[in-house]
Amino acid sequence: MSAYFRISAHKGTVKFAYLQIKLYFCAVNRKQRYINGLSWFLTIAAYVYIGYKLYTYDEWSSLLLHFRQADGIAVLCGVSALLLMPVNMLLEAWRWQYLTGDISLQEAQRQVYFSKIAGQLTPYQLGEYPSRALLMKEPRWAEVLSLGVLGSMTMTTAIVSAGVVPLIVWLIGDRNRSPEIWLSGVVIVTVLAVTLLLPKILHRWVKVSYTKLLGSLGQSLLRYLCWCVQLALCLRLFGLEVSLSRLVEIPVYYLFVTIAPSVSVAEVGIRGATAMFVFRSMEATLAGMLLWAINSLLPMLIGTFVKKNAK
Repeated sequence: MSAYFRISAHKGTVKFAYLQIKLYFCAVNRKQRYINGLSWFLTIAAYVYIGYKLYTYDEWSSLLLHFRQADGIAVLCGVSALLLMPVNMLLEAWRWQYLTGDISLQEAQRQVYFSKIAGQLTPYQLGEYPSRALLMKEPRWAEVLSLGVLGSMTMTTAIVSAGVVPLIVWLIGDRNRSPEIWLSGVVIVTVLAVTLLLPKILHRWVKVSYTKLLGSLGQSLLRYLCWCVQLALCLRLFGLEVSLSRLVEIPVYYLFVTIAPSVSVAEVGIRGATAMFVFRSMEATLAGMLLWAINSLLPMLIGTFVKKNAK
């Protein structure tokens, strides 16, 4: 009799374990189905968005005309700007790997390319960091979002800090621009103050040391330098020589683009208008739009081919 009960108990244990395993895989499959469904939605939305931007762009004739008139050096500059796109994305992946601290550089690149889709499809690119969590095995939402805030702020701080002196040089001697100086000063001080307070602000969700903050800031400066080189190359592509005034205007351009309120759908227009305002040239407007396509649309397109399963 006791043997019978032992056999029954054993069968019950095996059955219970089987049910637990089945429930686990059902949950995993359900989660993966949600991720796959969202991924397909983002992929389709990405192609619709790219098609819309290409269809509504009304400067194709000017763009093609400048390409036909470009000399050999200009073409080489354009190709170099394009080839720097993977470097730009690699630097962002390096920043993300450094912030998370527990993923490989290859995995960080996978997440960064995929996140470009959600970033471009959401206001103020708010969907970029949450979408990276979708590719993680176990999304740590509070931690990921907190690290996203840190990454965004250190990038903003790098752009703002590098643009302070060029902005003063650019505005000096024009009294009519004093309101812009005051407004820019308030924004700069606010950004720097918030960045310095981030370790205390985010301590409930993620532990951030000032060493990590400074490290992320240094990486952000490297990525910012890559952007500046790309923009200088695009300007040369459209016939604008690199000069001392350009070295002042390029940081000012990125500063204005960063602090100006914008949404992704209208970003290309805002960048074009900012380029016209800073460089006072239609060619610069085309260069700004081209660089946006290189650093935003192209990675977004590549992101649609990223394998969505969590690793």
